[in-house]
Amino acid sequence: MNFFNPYLALVIGVLGVSSSAILVKFTSAHPVIIAVYRMLFTFLMLFPFTLKNNLKNFKYFTRKQYFWALISGMFLSLHFVSWFASLKYTSVASSTVLVNTQPIFVIIFSFLLWKEVLPLKGYIGVLVALLGTVVLSWGDLHLGIDNLKGDILALVGAFTVAGYYLCGRYLRKTMDILPYTTLVYGFSTLFLLLIISIGRYPLQGYSSQDYIVFISLAFFCTILGHSILNWALKYLPTASVSVSVLGEPVIASILAFFIFKEGLKLQQIFGGILILSGIYYFVRYQWD
Repeated sequence: MNFFNPYLALVIGVLGVSSSAILVKFTSAHPVIIAVYRMLFTFLMLFPFTLKNNLKNFKYFTRKQYFWALISGMFLSLHFVSWFASLKYTSVASSTVLVNTQPIFVIIFSFLLWKEVLPLKGYIGVLVALLGTVVLSWGDLHLGIDNLKGDILALVGAFTVAGYYLCGRYLRKTMDILPYTTLVYGFSTLFLLLIISIGRYPLQGYSSQDYIVFISLAFFCTILGHSILNWALKYLPTASVSVSVLGEPVIASILAFFIFKEGLKLQQIFGGILILSGIYYFVRYQWD
């Protein structure tokens, strides 16, 4: 994947993760089941290639690298569980806005851990993009006030995905993309299986359509989404990847318009323009 331009990788990665909301609409499985099958199928898709090309790498990884890969997988698992669970208690709009506050956590911890400081126009880009997410979902935000539990879960989803990106930024400096993602997705699968065993969620009894959705989530949203974003983490600041993911609700809304014939209000279009403008302004400052 060295032929990739990191900024092209951001576009492809965001397109990949943006199809998640669309695919999930085609299954009625419990969110934890969706998450575990998504991670399991992703791991199974990547493992043969990793075994063939990167098996020797695992002998040279340190305990510290294995530890942080485990933490990264845990963060990813908790992100899926908390975000999906938040949708049961609050509106999609409120959940989306709150989970998309993750760049704030990334920026704060990037400074605390690595002293990464953004130029003023970088912060302006973040604020414009965040404002766009609020405008995009403004019509449904009133539900968030009465559904504090769902809002808190969405914030947990924002914090944990930020932790996942930060771990990725640290590990990708010394780990190739295939062994890194295979390790993280493997640990994430194990962690989700633990949650399923505690919650006693059934792993069987799902339709063929459900399994098609699980496999599609694994390939399109994780391999072509998360994995490509993880690849970009080696070449770009964590904040760049994190802020770019704010384009997800915009692309998801456009896909829903064409696939489900969901209407787009003027307010949503304006919010989408703000988000994309903020992302462009944020990423552009690195080229100056």
